[in-house]
Amino acid sequence: MTGSSLRRAAVAAAALVALAGCSGVPVSKETQGQVIGGVTGAAVGSLFGGGSGKIVATGAGAVIGTIAGGEIAKGM
Repeated sequence: MTGSSLRRAAVAAAALVALAGCSGVPVSKETQGQVIGGVTGAAVGSLFGGGSGKIVATGAGAVIGTIAGGEIAKGM
């Protein structure tokens, strides 16, 4: 595995652990999905780009992850 692949696998594993740990939290599923999606999106986005492009990719990942996480959680 290359370093980049290893980092992506670590991010995916961390996201799964985070999802498993949120089942008893007393907030709505949509809010949980938004938080988890935002954090995961930022982590994945940070793996791309360089310099200011990395900052943009991290921000875009966070925004897209928040939206997607909330929408996915609505359907659960």
